[in-house]
Amino acid sequence: MRRHYFLEEYCIIAAERRKRPSNFRRERGTETSDPRTCPFCPGNEEMTPPAVAVYTDEGVGSDGDERVRNWWARSFLNLYPAVTAEPLPPTKEWVADRARGFHEVIIESPDHDGDPSKFSRQELERLVTVYRDRYACRIADPGVKFVSIFKNWGRVAGASLSHTHSQLVALPIVPPALLREMEAIRESPRCPYCSLAEREAASDRLIFENDQFVLIAPFVSEVPYETWILPKEHASSLEGLDPRGLEELAEALGEALRRQDRLLSGPAYNYSIRQLPHPRYHLNLRIHPAMSALAGFEKNTGIFINSVPPEVAARELREV
Repeated sequence: MRRHYFLEEYCIIAAERRKRPSNFRRERGTETSDPRTCPFCPGNEEMTPPAVAVYTDEGVGSDGDERVRNWWARSFLNLYPAVTAEPLPPTKEWVADRARGFHEVIIESPDHDGDPSKFSRQELERLVTVYRDRYACRIADPGVKFVSIFKNWGRVAGASLSHTHSQLVALPIVPPALLREMEAIRESPRCPYCSLAEREAASDRLIFENDQFVLIAPFVSEVPYETWILPKEHASSLEGLDPRGLEELAEALGEALRRQDRLLSGPAYNYSIRQLPHPRYHLNLRIHPAMSALAGFEKNTGIFINSVPPEVAARELREV
């Protein structure tokens, strides 16, 4: 049983469970669909709400009376949002607050069959730049305390449409998991993530590094082949990265997705960016392949059983 580096969270590494015959039944990362009816494809912009941000070779704008064409990325409010700018009054039962916030869909590419694991360096750099811009826009709202940016790739990972896209949810609260992290960080004399990045760069769990980032299989990996991307120098959010930092983050993300794709034959996955507008928080990006499902033990205890030791996962991903 392994304990998180600085949080009271646990996982069990159970390599023997790899021998189960039904383990790691893989599905294709995406499902096919028709670009003529895909609301995320160029030419179908009227099928979505007006874009709040449209990225073209001429710069960044937004949809007006007419939709902007010839884009390479666009972001609009979700038609089926988890939170809205004008929420309904909360229920009077128990404890409830108005779920005010913003829920955006970020279309990462005009290519209907685009696969992030095969994105060019330019496409990845554009992607993390869009993430940085949309984060900066929403965290500046006085009612927003946390901005979640995440990607679901593949049906089993929760993606409802196959055209590659990410989502942004801006919340009026800081999630409990982040509050627990901040409590532990405040009690530490030095940033635990900075120490973690240094320590893992010299461990068997290092997969890839460049000047500014490390890609690791974390010591406490909740799922098989989980990976994290951490900046070596302290940065609390994407806003803290300079242009070179964004380029190197794009490189590390590309390495993670390509290696995972080749080793695991195009798995479904989720990734999320954890960041806070607090100087002591440490930016991190976590990638979870959808290789196994939560079962009774995990749901009952909150302790994950992982059948692939992170040292093994790191070695296999390094060798791809």
